[in-house]
Amino acid sequence: MLFVQLLINGLAAGALYALMAVGFAMIYNGTRILHLAHGAVFTFGGYVLYVLAVKLGLHVALAVLGAVILTAVLGALMEILVYRPLRKREGSLEALIIASLGLLTFFQALFALTFGTDTRNMREGPLPTYEVGELIVTALHVLVGIVALVIFPLLQLFLTRTRYGRAIRALADNPRLAVVLGIDTDRLYVLIFALGSGLSGIAVSLIAFDQGVRPEMGFSIMLFILVAVIVGGVGYLPSAAAGGLVLGVLQHLSLWQLSSRWQDVVVFGALVIFLVFRPQGIFGHMLSVRRA
Repeated sequence: MLFVQLLINGLAAGALYALMAVGFAMIYNGTRILHLAHGAVFTFGGYVLYVLAVKLGLHVALAVLGAVILTAVLGALMEILVYRPLRKREGSLEALIIASLGLLTFFQALFALTFGTDTRNMREGPLPTYEVGELIVTALHVLVGIVALVIFPLLQLFLTRTRYGRAIRALADNPRLAVVLGIDTDRLYVLIFALGSGLSGIAVSLIAFDQGVRPEMGFSIMLFILVAVIVGGVGYLPSAAAGGLVLGVLQHLSLWQLSSRWQDVVVFGALVIFLVFRPQGIFGHMLSVRRA
């Protein structure tokens, strides 16, 4: 039963990684920007949730909604105030990456100065749990499963059935052709950053109630998100979600035979194996069909 319990824990963690990975991959696929500051947006959402729910005492649902909206706004502002001016000045991809890393570092320091370096907890005591035979399922497991089953189909419907969704897919497939067809890329970039950042707001809202919020959490999770996107296959959104699930399951199943100190070794060892033997990722063959 230990294997099944670890599998359940891994699927829950993987679903959270998948939310972050899909948001990050959506931004990268549509804009070709390696948006490392996605981790700063993630942490920002956690602190917004903390302020709204704990400091101001708002209902949890309203606090989560506020966190998701404000993370979407911050992501859009990063595009408008930082990335767009660099593109207008014909900044290189390297300049965009450095700017993104600078944003991540700046916000991490700002959070530490504002809220301190200690973990800010959203609640006291353990999460509610449910026993299913010998298995233990927490309220977070249930909530993560429900959110994943709702968000991913809705996102797929948006990308395939709406005008803006199809425009995002067209931009990801062929940016130059999208411009020729008259797509307003500047407006679409803002929408892409808002959507991708909103997904990080959902993810951090779930994580914060279990682990709390700390300044460096965005940097830490970005390392895992990059691994998830590479393992799944860069350039294809479902592969980013699959990579997140694989990563979460692998990370927790490693506890079956190894100490928790080896979890990161297993994760980054898997990255090295994929880079050597299958650099295109699990679903790399899908890139010839669709990039978003």
